Amino acid sequence: MKPEPIEARYLPQVIEEYKGNPLIEALPPIYAGYEVSKLLTVDPGYNEGEREFDQRYRFHCISRLFRYFQPLETHIDIEQRVSRAIRQGYVSKSPVTPDYASTLAQGSQAIREKNIAAYSMNSTASGFTIIGMSGVGKTTAMDKVLSLYPQQILHTQYKGEPLFFTQLLWAKIDCPFDGSLKGLCLSFFAYVDRVMGTTYSKKFSADRMTVDAALPRMAQIATTHCLGLLVIDEIQHLSMAKSGGSEKMLNFFVTLVNTIGVPVVLIGTTKAMSVLQSEFRQARRGSGQGDLLWDRMQNDLSWEIMLRAMWKNQWTRHRTPLTAELKDVLYDESQGIIDIAVKLYAMAQMKAIADGTEVITPETIREVAAEKLRLVRPMLNALRSGDRKKLFMYEDIKPISVEDYLAAQAGRIAGDAPLGRDEILSLEEQAILKLLEMDIPAKAARSAVKKAIGKSVSAQPLAAVVKKAFKIALNMETSVNPSEPDEQGDDLRKAAGYENLKELGFVTETADEF
Repeated sequence: MKPEPIEARYLPQVIEEYKGNPLIEALPPIYAGYEVSKLLTVDPGYNEGEREFDQRYRFHCISRLFRYFQPLETHIDIEQRVSRAIRQGYVSKSPVTPDYASTLAQGSQAIREKNIAAYSMNSTASGFTIIGMSGVGKTTAMDKVLSLYPQQILHTQYKGEPLFFTQLLWAKIDCPFDGSLKGLCLSFFAYVDRVMGTTYSKKFSADRMTVDAALPRMAQIATTHCLGLLVIDEIQHLSMAKSGGSEKMLNFFVTLVNTIGVPVVLIGTTKAMSVLQSEFRQARRGSGQGDLLWDRMQNDLSWEIMLRAMWKNQWTRHRTPLTAELKDVLYDESQGIIDIAVKLYAMAQMKAIADGTEVITPETIREVAAEKLRLVRPMLNALRSGDRKKLFMYEDIKPISVEDYLAAQAGRIAGDAPLGRDEILSLEEQAILKLLEMDIPAKAARSAVKKAIGKSVSAQPLAAVVKKAFKIALNMETSVNPSEPDEQGDDLRKAAGYENLKELGFVTETADEF
């Protein structure tokens, strides 16, 4: 379902070149830094009384942390860049001037002739690039900033004269996983269709359409709908092999900016640096916007401000104050990557609730980090060492799954923890030990457990695996001694141990019920 546009409300402008342009006058006001901070802050809500809730309810409350957002200086910087980029891009494209109609006609001719050179925009567009490692918050920051601007604005009348069109203020697309530039163009058509209710994908998605043929179409769509900003995220997905090499990709982005005449913001991880070299930065239209290299946070005042705002969202029975040691430990284990820090704080609370300590300690954070950050440990160690050669080995950070950890901790509360994908080995060992306690021979126990687990890597409760393996082991013994089947029931208590069977739920009051 496409979003509905808001009705245009024209605001008086202070800056001279912004006056008399309905595209700019319909925008929200130019915000001061403190206004941006207030508008972007997301407090998911916290009630002190929730700390007295049952454990299962508090786990649900902890999930609110992932909606928490505390704007920092970088977020304010991005909003101000976006604000300038949109307005500067609109300066030379007012729909109430004769040039607007001639530009539309020029675009139609370029599409008919399949001549990208014929479509040259006289634009004041000024975009920028955001590059940083995964997890620092690039995409989240851009999404938050764009949320301050309506995506569609409906114009019906301007200064007493009819003016009917829908302004597409911004569009944000992700680079396709197929890694091709053509796929990127098709993603743009599909995105506009979804937002505006158009059918460009059907018109322009011919199998033989080239990138050169797609660019004039993108420019025509951008002009028709008065597109103010194009954000292209995850540019590291672009494949040099499928796109024709880094030089062709570089030329594509330069041509894209020049052709569509719209500010283009590119977002990607450090893997994209090989594409966006200095030649591209120099080729960008601009008035000093510059590119933003987003590094992880430093252990300074900004880090403390972020932590203090987050720390009040605490659901352990006993409130743990934020000490200098906790601040340093959380920084050391996350290396200033906000995504990791928030997840570590959430998982530390889960662990404290599950094990009954109800207190967050430095040891709790380090234990959680050791358990859940194994996949990203090499990169965190490289960040910790400051060795750039080691850092170049890692292009990204693998996402951390909090859901698996939550399931494990919830299982501990229930008394039977299901074990995750990376804990299958320990599950096998525990099941074998249980069978050995029931006097099942070691060779049979190991074979039965392996068959019980099979090739499954999904979470399985220990008791369920032991029950299944025990039955397999008994069948193995029966097949070895087929002449003595009637003795199995009589010897069951001796072979397995009645209390062990009862503990695992095989029996209730008598062995015969098994």
